[in-house]
Amino acid sequence: MIRIVTLDSLDETDVAFLCRTLYQAYGLGTELAGERKLPASADGEDGRIDAARLLREVPAPRVIADDKILYLTTADLANRPGPLGEPPCWGFAEQGGGRAVVSTKRMPARGVSEASIEAFRRRLGREAIHFVGHLWELHHCYDARCAMHPSWSPGLPASPEMDLCSFCREKSERKIRLAKT
Repeated sequence: MIRIVTLDSLDETDVAFLCRTLYQAYGLGTELAGERKLPASADGEDGRIDAARLLREVPAPRVIADDKILYLTTADLANRPGPLGEPPCWGFAEQGGGRAVVSTKRMPARGVSEASIEAFRRRLGREAIHFVGHLWELHHCYDARCAMHPSWSPGLPASPEMDLCSFCREKSERKIRLAKT
């Protein structure tokens, strides 16, 4: 089961769209598990939220052993720098763990037109699939059409796909089957 927890107020129809999108991507039940407050202790020195600290300190909903939790926020997130510096932060996941967070801060503005709502939802769906994929131990993919392609890549199309490539889909299905046994 994938449980979605909102850390800020988000449109109910966007969350419902995300539940359907994650179900289509992973074939697992997906539900809204409630709302939590951003922990004040996750604030970084530069005004952004430390993504790793947020996952450690936000209270989790009640879960069963192999449930995955996806937190959604509008806050600007920060990751620790890697060998090439700090990448733009769309979200953060505990690789092979149970929790991930996705921020809508860098996504296209969710306006009132159908086109802007669709662009926002497609990006939200793509990022959610990406970070939930990390929870199933998927790594970044070279295929720019795959949702596991890095979010910060210059090769990522302006309107990226919300699907996994066949390799990443098979790997995630194998991990999910193993978790069920």
